[in-house]
Amino acid sequence: MDEQELKQAITQVFDTVSSGYDNHGLRFFQKSAEQLPGFFQLKGGENLLDNATGTGRAAIVLANHLPEGKITGVDLSSEMLAQARQKAKKNQLTNTEFRVMDIESLDFPDQHFDHANCSFCLFFLSDMVNALQHIKSKVKAGGKIISCCFSESSFQPQNSLFIDRIQSYGVEVSEGGFKRLSTEEKNIELYHNAGLKNVQVFRRELGYYQKNAEEWWDIIWYAGYRAYVNQLSDEQMQHFKAAHLQEVQALSTEKGIYLPMDILFAVGEV
Repeated sequence: MDEQELKQAITQVFDTVSSGYDNHGLRFFQKSAEQLPGFFQLKGGENLLDNATGTGRAAIVLANHLPEGKITGVDLSSEMLAQARQKAKKNQLTNTEFRVMDIESLDFPDQHFDHANCSFCLFFLSDMVNALQHIKSKVKAGGKIISCCFSESSFQPQNSLFIDRIQSYGVEVSEGGFKRLSTEEKNIELYHNAGLKNVQVFRRELGYYQKNAEEWWDIIWYAGYRAYVNQLSDEQMQHFKAAHLQEVQALSTEKGIYLPMDILFAVGEV
């Protein structure tokens, strides 16, 4: 699969899951977004770029800290952006704009933004260094670029159980994924290679208990895992879901099923 085909496949997956992407089971996205204002240390009048904005979780959190500023969210998925626009309207925000755009080909002047955010997106890109350098070119000198990614311990052991079982159906699981940026060292190396300065990486424990295995299935069904289960036939899907949820339910305690979620926030200056 070439680069363009890969992007089309990713776009199709996120178009498909857009209606459920804000599902309560995926609340780690919202919890992560709420960390961002503290890292940016906003004054209120900045012009921000939110790359791969999705349904606008980060953009909307940040917009509320920009009473005199603006945030522009870009994404390949028009369906995700439709959700973002609806949420901005519901929250009566007038300082947001959402545009269909490839973050590797940003249609903005150089040094146009004060800061840029990249939540859970860089690891999707084949050439992360080149992409980050391109984003950097759109940010003014002294501005911050912040990205976040799942750590190596996130989703475990649920993730390993999923991979082992889906592979038993002959589904090929791609190497890398979020593991490309799953440690502090990998994030620091990326930021340094992209020419960013004063690089720091912060780890935040944002895990929580899920009520039951069905909440884990919400993550499978409404996020990137969907690309793998979509390769199963209806009969295979039925058997896979029953068997996988049984093994996940076995992790349950009196508090529920704990979902580890260590998030790494990389901060660098242009």
